[in-house]
Amino acid sequence: VDLLARSGRLGEAKDVINKMPMEPSKSIWGSLLSACKAHGNIEIAEIALRELLKLEPEKEGGYILLSNIYAACGRWKYSDKVREIMESRGVKKTAGCSSVVVDGDI
Repeated sequence: VDLLARSGRLGEAKDVINKMPMEPSKSIWGSLLSACKAHGNIEIAEIALRELLKLEPEKEGGYILLSNIYAACGRWKYSDKVREIMESRGVKKTAGCSSVVVDGDI
């Protein structure tokens, strides 16, 4: 699924997922969602997020990714709507943090 999706064959990747003999995991749906960002495919991204949220509705990653996909495609209204949905469901984005080590000092 990941190879198909990353190569831009998102429809085929989704078909493989739909034909799996077992329930697709969150990593499978997440992989498809990530590839949708790289290829700007909103339609399949929405499907992937819907399925991902069935498995982990409290995680912010999928919401953020879909919001970023909308923003990258110039659909700011939809990007904002995703953030509003996150807020209404109590899903919070974890703040990022980074450090730089120079000559052994942080």
